[in-house]
Amino acid sequence: MKCAGCGGTLRYDIARYGLVCDFCGTIKPLHRPEEGVVVGEMDFASALRGAGTNWGVTRRLVVCKSCGAQMLYDSDQMSGMCPFCGSAIVLSPEEANCGIAPNAIIPFSITKEQVSGRFYRWNKFAFWSPEKFRRGKVLGDLVPLYIPYWTFDADTVTTYRGNFSFTVGSGDSARTTRQMREGIVEKHIDDCCVCGSRKFANDPMFNSVSSFKPKELMPYSPEIISGMPAEIYTVGIDEAWANAKAGNLKKFMEAAKAKECADSYSNMQLSTEYYNVRYRYVLVPVWLTGCRYGGKIYNVVASGHNGTGKCNRPLSVFKLVSFLVLFMAGVIASSIFHVLPWFITGAVIAFFIFMIIYVAMFFSAFADQRENDRQGSERD
Repeated sequence: MKCAGCGGTLRYDIARYGLVCDFCGTIKPLHRPEEGVVVGEMDFASALRGAGTNWGVTRRLVVCKSCGAQMLYDSDQMSGMCPFCGSAIVLSPEEANCGIAPNAIIPFSITKEQVSGRFYRWNKFAFWSPEKFRRGKVLGDLVPLYIPYWTFDADTVTTYRGNFSFTVGSGDSARTTRQMREGIVEKHIDDCCVCGSRKFANDPMFNSVSSFKPKELMPYSPEIISGMPAEIYTVGIDEAWANAKAGNLKKFMEAAKAKECADSYSNMQLSTEYYNVRYRYVLVPVWLTGCRYGGKIYNVVASGHNGTGKCNRPLSVFKLVSFLVLFMAGVIASSIFHVLPWFITGAVIAFFIFMIIYVAMFFSAFADQRENDRQGSERD
């Protein structure tokens, strides 16, 4: 997008939450989620016919030769770094067939510096990690990436047949009966979310960080992703819809149980019809990197919009062995003095020593953080 003042190119600035011109300093602020801008949903049938493929900007498809990741970059960018494995990549000169275009996005609002600061602040409380990892500068270069997600809405009508259990009475007089029932139940599916990345679809750590709420969505604008890579969806809309339907089977069974006022069900048979199916193709921001320690890489993923993050950390063999030694010391002390059962005494002694060490480390980390905040305020 061109600047209205000087004709320069506008880029998205995370800290300012808007489009900024580096030549004349013009800032075009974006709408924030709390302003209530409505993000419309698209008709599912039109997506299957191939409609809605205009991203509004030319992008290039890049396939990392090291890990096979597929990403979309700006057309004027010539090289970069793979967010998944950190390998150097060279962009192909051909324009990409981007497939279905997104119609919703969550812009980055958490900067790289904020993610880094939070990582080192909380890493100090990772008691079971080695000290060099807890207090060392181990975080790699954070890379921004937009991850694809699908959301679906639909009206459903389900016919069911199965065994339902009913309990009458309570206590010793309770009696359970089972009956075969069949019927029809209607249910609306609202914002059923499916990850469009095959790399992350079954990654619990990633999905706990990248989760989002519908009210956080904004209408897609090509300027927002300017200068940032976006992973192209590897779970297509038809496969995502099939996964969404499979994930809702339990909801239909629960709806049937509620209609029958039953306590439980078994041997359920369902047949569901879907109407008015709508979808959103959403781009969700994340920061990715890794921590190098002991010749291994420990993955780090952080949300680009809500500040949550997760990290795989190494375990300190020294600390684990020390805890076991303390526990065995408690066992020996218990066997000598016959005060309490050996396992209770060992656990109590080890727990108290652990708490003393942890509290001391907590106050040490807290003091370090206060000193860092003081130095930061002095620099400001």
